Amino acid sequence: MKIVFTNKIYFSILFFIFLSLDIYVKLNLEAVPYRLITKPLIVLSLLYFFIVNNSKTQENWHYIIVALLSFLIGDILLIFYKIIPIYILGLILLMIGKLCYAKCFSNQRDFNVFKLLPFFILCFAYMVFIMVLVLNKLGAFFFPTLLYLFSCLIVMLFAYLRKGDVNKRSYYTVLIGVTFAILCDSISVIQSFYYEEFPYQKFLIMLFYGLSQYFIIMGLVEEKSKEKSKAIKRDVILS
Repeated sequence: MKIVFTNKIYFSILFFIFLSLDIYVKLNLEAVPYRLITKPLIVLSLLYFFIVNNSKTQENWHYIIVALLSFLIGDILLIFYKIIPIYILGLILLMIGKLCYAKCFSNQRDFNVFKLLPFFILCFAYMVFIMVLVLNKLGAFFFPTLLYLFSCLIVMLFAYLRKGDVNKRSYYTVLIGVTFAILCDSISVIQSFYYEEFPYQKFLIMLFYGLSQYFIIMGLVEEKSKEKSKAIKRDVILS
């Protein structure tokens, strides 16, 4: 079985089988008890894949473990979304997972604020747009929703700032994953508080969520620091 998790092609096939199974269950069967089995398989498979393939050379690797565990527990709690306290706790765990991802993406390099200004404006416009759409129906969920959207943008920001510090394959793979996460969260918020009949929302939310987690973990497994790569090459040349 371990060979499945060390081979990216085999693992990808297994992962998308799990994702397809959970989407099928979500669309056709009762959430309890069936999704208590199928939904955790998505994050559990990514967690084991990362553990098997992580050489621990990445400085923040333990934050990835915490992030995936937070998503795992949060996913299970959100199955019981009709129970408000459990739903809020699930959202908190998802936010913790997102902030742990942001920590993984962060670096100590200074960045040019003026170059980032268009990105900041775009993120702010996105947040305002979503909040304006759902504002009238948020009620007691105003601050939780605001914080959740803010955590989404923090993840996007730090994923964007990885450019130049990691290899291109890792950078763009993670960025694709974060983009899918934004799409998933946007549809989820709009469907919950603005347009309940959003077309194919059940399918799209789970599909984009699964794709986001898949691409983020794949990108992190591929991550190589450019500074470390240069140092290794320099040592090889000098030796």
